[in-house]
Amino acid sequence: MGMKRAETVVRAVNAVIAGVSCLVCHFLIAEHSVAADEKRNVLFIISDDLTAEALSCYGNKQCQTPNIDRLAQRGMRFTRTYCQFPVCGPSRAALMSGMYPQAIGVSSNGASERFTKNLGDRPSLTQHFRRHGYYSARVSKIYHMRVPGDITAGVDGPDHAASWSERFNCQAPEWMTKGEHKHLTNEKLKKDPDQHYGLGFGGAFYVVRDPTDGAAQADTQAATKAIELLEKHCDKPFFLAVGLVRPHLPLVAPTTYFDSYASPEMSLPTRIDDDWNDIPRLGIPKNSAGIGLGGRIGRQREVLAAYYACVSFMDAQVGRVLSALDRLGLRDNTIVVFTSDHGYHLGEHDFWQKMSLHEESTRIPLIIAAPDGKPQVTASLAQQIDLYPTLAEMCGLPEVPHWQGRSLVAALNNPRHQVHESVYCYKGNGHLLRTDRWAYLAYKDGTTELYDMQTDPRQFESLSDDPRHAEVFGRMQKQLQAKLDQIGKGPS
Repeated sequence: MGMKRAETVVRAVNAVIAGVSCLVCHFLIAEHSVAADEKRNVLFIISDDLTAEALSCYGNKQCQTPNIDRLAQRGMRFTRTYCQFPVCGPSRAALMSGMYPQAIGVSSNGASERFTKNLGDRPSLTQHFRRHGYYSARVSKIYHMRVPGDITAGVDGPDHAASWSERFNCQAPEWMTKGEHKHLTNEKLKKDPDQHYGLGFGGAFYVVRDPTDGAAQADTQAATKAIELLEKHCDKPFFLAVGLVRPHLPLVAPTTYFDSYASPEMSLPTRIDDDWNDIPRLGIPKNSAGIGLGGRIGRQREVLAAYYACVSFMDAQVGRVLSALDRLGLRDNTIVVFTSDHGYHLGEHDFWQKMSLHEESTRIPLIIAAPDGKPQVTASLAQQIDLYPTLAEMCGLPEVPHWQGRSLVAALNNPRHQVHESVYCYKGNGHLLRTDRWAYLAYKDGTTELYDMQTDPRQFESLSDDPRHAEVFGRMQKQLQAKLDQIGKGPS
C-alpha cells in the first residue's frame, strides 16, 4: 500500500472513530495496539461530611454502602488517611492546591474566597491536568460551597474557574423538599423559601424524608450529569470531579433509604464516664449538651439513622457513576478515587459533627482504584495533599514545585511501604500530629492531648500528664514544631 493511500486510510479511520459512540470507540482502541503514552483518565468522587466510620468497607456493621464497597474490592483502601483541616472550605483548598491550609491561606470557610488570588499562577490539581491536554470538569461541590444555600441557589460558590474546562452546578430543594420533616436538635431555623443563606440548616440535624425517588436531589442530579459527561467526553483524556453533598446537613434522602434504618436499633458509639476530664476546653466541639441531645438516647439514634440513610443514598449515586464507567468500557483506562473532605463525629466522646482534632473528625476514607489494581489495604499514613502528586505521577504528569504532599504511588505498589513518618492536621486553635503510634493534639492556649493509638484507638485516656510518657511527649512536641517550621518555609 502506498504512503499517501495509507495516510488517507488512517485519516478515514480516525474520522470514523471520532464520530461513533464512546463504547465503539473504546472497542476499537482495545482491539488494536495502544500508544505507549496514552493518557489515563481520572474519575474523582468526593463526599461531604463523610466519616470513614460510616462505611461498611471500613468496618461499619449497620450502614449499607455496597457500591463504595465494590470500588474497594478492586482498589487500594487506605485506612489511615487524614484531612488537613476538619472543615469543608480549608480541607478542599488544601486538597486542590496540594498545600497545607496555612500555606495556601485558607483557614476558614469564609477564607475560601481567597483561594484564587492566593494560588496565583500556580496550577491547582485539575488545572495541572488541564494544562497537559485533559478535559477537566466539575460537577457540583469540589471547592467549598455553602450547603444548603449554594445548592438551593444553584450557584458556583467560591470556585476556582481556571481549574475547569466546564463546570456544572446542581440546584435542589434541600430543606424545602416536600415530605416528612423533623428537627432533632435545638438550633433556631428560619424557614424562608426566598432566602438561601443564614437560615441555620447547614449546622442543624434537620431531617427530611423525600417520598419520591430523589430525582430532584443534588446528588442524583450530579450522578446524572457525570454519566452524561462520561458519555460525551470518553474519547479524550478527562479528569471528571464529582462532588456529592450528602451526608452534609440537612439530612435529606428518599424515604426508601430510611426504611433500612430503624432508629431504635442503631448502635451508638461506646462512651466512658468522665471522658472529658482530660480533654481541654478548646478540644471540645459541638456536643450533645450544646445541641439538645444530652441524655436523649432516642434522639441520638434518630440522628444516626438519618445520617446512615443519607450515606446509603449517596452510595447509590456512586454506584450509578461506576456502572456507567463499566458500561462505556472506560474502567481499563480510568483511575477512580473516592474520598471525603473530612471526618465527622457521630456521638464519640458525646461529640457531633466536625471541627474537632480527634480521630473520627480528622480521619477520612480514601480508595484509589487503578485500571490494573487489585483489592488491597494499606495502613500507610496518608493525607489529602498527597492526592495531587499521586494522581500526577499515576498519569505521567510532571512534578509541581509548590507541592507539600507526597505521592502515594509507592504504597499503591507495596501496601507495607510507609510514605510518611507523620501527618498533620490544623484547626485554627490547634494542631494534630499523627505518627504510626501516637496522636498529639496541641492547642493555642498551651493545653495538649496525647494518645497511644495502638492501645487506645478510641482516644479515651490522654497521656499528656503521665510522667511515664514524658519522653514521647517531648519528642512529639519537637516533631510538631519541625512540621510548623516546614509549613512556614513552603514545600520541602
